[in-house]
Amino acid sequence: MEFLQRKRCNNMILYIAEIGLNHNGELSLAKEMVDAAKESGTSAVKFQSINAMKLIAKNAMDNKIDGFGFNNVNTVGEFWDKVGVDKAFHYEIKKYCDQKDIEFISTPFDFLSVDLLDELGIRRFKVASGDLTHYPLLKKIARKSKPIILSTGMASIDEIDNVVLYCKDNDVKDLTLLHCLSLYPTRPELANLNAISFLKERYRLPVGFSDHTIGSHISVSAIALGATIIEKHFTIDNNLPGPDQKLSANPEIFKRMVKEGNDVFKAIQQKGKIVTLGEIKMKEFARRSIVAALDIQKGEILMGNKLEYKRPGTGIGPNLVNQVIGRVVAVDIKMDAQIMESDLKTQVFSKD
Repeated sequence: MEFLQRKRCNNMILYIAEIGLNHNGELSLAKEMVDAAKESGTSAVKFQSINAMKLIAKNAMDNKIDGFGFNNVNTVGEFWDKVGVDKAFHYEIKKYCDQKDIEFISTPFDFLSVDLLDELGIRRFKVASGDLTHYPLLKKIARKSKPIILSTGMASIDEIDNVVLYCKDNDVKDLTLLHCLSLYPTRPELANLNAISFLKERYRLPVGFSDHTIGSHISVSAIALGATIIEKHFTIDNNLPGPDQKLSANPEIFKRMVKEGNDVFKAIQQKGKIVTLGEIKMKEFARRSIVAALDIQKGEILMGNKLEYKRPGTGIGPNLVNQVIGRVVAVDIKMDAQIMESDLKTQVFSKD
C-alpha cells in the first residue's frame, strides 16, 4: 500500500537521545544531559513540550501516584509541577543545543507547544505514539510544513493506514514512521523488529525504531533491518528520580550503540555479492593450485595420483583438474612445483 514516497536526504542514521522528562524540570541537569549526549555521538536530543493542563483532565490531577522517587510528589498534579518546563526553559535549552552543535527536537502535546517549537526554529516535529490518532494536532503540525517523525506504538495497521493517508491529504511531504512498542521497558521477545521491514514495504516510507528495550543490541539490530532513525531514552544516571530513568540508556550504553550502529550501517550499504580488492589479493594466499605430487618426467601422461593441491593459488585451480588429467607433460616437473599450462601439450585449458 503505497501512499507517500521520499528519498533520504542523507546517508547516515539519525540518533535521537530521548531526554524527555529525565531533566526533572532542572535546566542545569538538562544541559548536563545535552553535553553527555553530544559526547556519546548522538545526532539530536529530544525533549517533551507539555502543558499539563492541556494534556490531563483537571479531575485526574489529584490521582495518587507512587512519586517515581521524588520527594513530596504524591499526585499527578504534583508530578507535573515538578517536571514541567516553561517557554523560557525551551528557549534556553534550544540555545544551548545550538551552541553545542546538536539538533534540538521536542515532542509537542498541544497546539501552543507546536507554535512554540516552530517559533524556536526546530527542523522537524516528533509525534508521540499516544497522539497518532490526534488528527487536530497532526493538522496543526502539518501546516508548519516541516518533516514529521511519527511513532506507531499501540497502533493497529488500520490506524497506521489512516494516519498516513491523513498526512498525505494534509500535504505532508516528509514523513518517517517509527516502529515502537509502548511498553516500558520492552522485553526483547516483544520488540518485533520485523515490523520495520513490514512498514517500509507497506508504506514506501523511511522507518526508524523507538527503542524501549534495555541495552544497545536491539537498536543495532534494527539498523541492520533498515531503520534510518534510532530514538532511545537517555540519562546520565539511572538512579535519578523519574519514571523513565531506569529504562534509559546511560552515556556508556548510548555511545556503544552509536559506534556499533554506525558500523552496521556501513556494513549494509552494498547490494549484491562483491569481491573486494583485499579479497582478490587474499585469493592468491587462500586458494590452491595443482602441483606435482612427485617428480614428473617429460612425456608422461598426467593422472590423478600424480597431482596434489597446495597454496598459493597462483597456478591452475583444483576446479580445473579435469582439464589437466590425461594430458602429456611437455617438460620435467619437480615435486611440489605448480603445473602450468605451458608445461602441458594439447592445450585445452584457457585462463579466460
